[in-house]
Amino acid sequence: MEKSVTTSVRLPLELRRRVEQKAAATGCGRNRIIVKALESYLQEDEQAAYLSEASHQSQLAAKVDAADPTWDRMVEGDFPAP
Repeated sequence: MEKSVTTSVRLPLELRRRVEQKAAATGCGRNRIIVKALESYLQEDEQAAYLSEASHQSQLAAKVDAADPTWDRMVEGDFPAP
C-alpha cells in the first residue's frame, strides 16, 4: 500500500457538503473523494501545460520560412542523403 500523510485543509461549507454528499452516494470515504478530485485536477493541469507548450512549439515551427536557404541546411542536417 502507498504511504500517505495527513494534511489539513479548510473547505468552504458548501464544498464540504458536496464532498459528503458524493461520499454518501458512492459509498466512498471523504478522503478518497478529495484525493481523486486532486489527482484529476493535477492531471488536467499537467495536460493543459503540455498542450500549451505543444502549441507554442508549433507556432515557433510555423515561423520557419521554407524558402529560406537555411531551411534546406536544417533539413539536410536532420535527414542526410544516403
